[in-house]
Amino acid sequence: MYKKAFSIRKMIGGIKLKLPGYQDKVAWIDLSEEKIEYKEIGEDIKEKYIGARGIGNKYVFDNGPKVNPLDAENMLAIMTGPITGTQVTMGNRLAVVTKSPLTGTITNSHMGGWAASRIRWAGFDGFVIKGKADRPIYLFVENGQVEIREASDIWGKGIHEVVQIMRERYGEKDLSVIAIGQAGENLVKFSAILNEDDRAAGRGGTGAVAGSKNLKAIVIRGSTKNALKPEQGEEHKKARQTALKMIMEGVITAPKKGGLSVYGTNVLMNVLNEVGGLPAYNAKQSHYELADEISGEAYRKELLVSDPTCHACPVACKKEVEVKEGKFKTSVESMEYETAWSLGAMCGNPIYQLPFLRFLFHQ
Repeated sequence: MYKKAFSIRKMIGGIKLKLPGYQDKVAWIDLSEEKIEYKEIGEDIKEKYIGARGIGNKYVFDNGPKVNPLDAENMLAIMTGPITGTQVTMGNRLAVVTKSPLTGTITNSHMGGWAASRIRWAGFDGFVIKGKADRPIYLFVENGQVEIREASDIWGKGIHEVVQIMRERYGEKDLSVIAIGQAGENLVKFSAILNEDDRAAGRGGTGAVAGSKNLKAIVIRGSTKNALKPEQGEEHKKARQTALKMIMEGVITAPKKGGLSVYGTNVLMNVLNEVGGLPAYNAKQSHYELADEISGEAYRKELLVSDPTCHACPVACKKEVEVKEGKFKTSVESMEYETAWSLGAMCGNPIYQLPFLRFLFHQ
């Protein structure tokens, strides 16, 4: 399955491991021509740029600096790295790299979930997408093949509805859905690409770039039976156990004990506020008197329903919350720290001035 194992030095224990490396297969997709080519990455690029962020940046940089982010010529690179799809802890992120409509420069935006691993299990290291389809489309990925399929029936629908439709169409087992919502379709410059309902590549307007190409979704079927295994099983096991021990004993990362595991990234709200490092009121102040009301502790107490996790990660920093009744009845992922900070402390918005949050806590 693999053209060449990839040697990488582990920082933990100084153990040099040969990990499965690359599938050595990237789908280059021209939506204007409806043409798909499968290409190897190239040894020089693998050695110099290594992972999802590096290789994605290389592709987008080589595409040229004068490309308009929302033109067909802009490139959307969705990439994995050499340890993605393995049991290497916290090594299963997905990088979305493109020229940003928000900043005019390269953005690489990352997301967790299971989509990155399923891309590897489906036989790919990633996708490089250019052009613009003449109608809404989505990509279906399975067993080393990519197909372009009609998406007119799901254009205009939200992320959760698209995910549910695809699960009904293809079954929930071994399926990941990467999609944009109405914001991306309408080219909102800060719109995101999401997978697993609410894991977001939320920086730089990646959703607008997908929308500009009429690309609604990428649906991936990849089974854990195709999970990648290292060449050096015993050495890999030893290094992994060392890493897991550090995570399990960490004050921040210990599952169900550490702050990140218990409260998610929004554990930072009260921590930063207490040390005077929380930007508030457009960063004119470094303390927010109502920080506790928009903290991870508050969301956990009032709304938490589950703590799902991404592939090969024991920390489970993702927090699912639910409003069970009333006008805002919904199930959704809780706010990350930066969302709660930027809409709350940074704007000087106390919780009782935000209609959605006022309903949650003061009904």
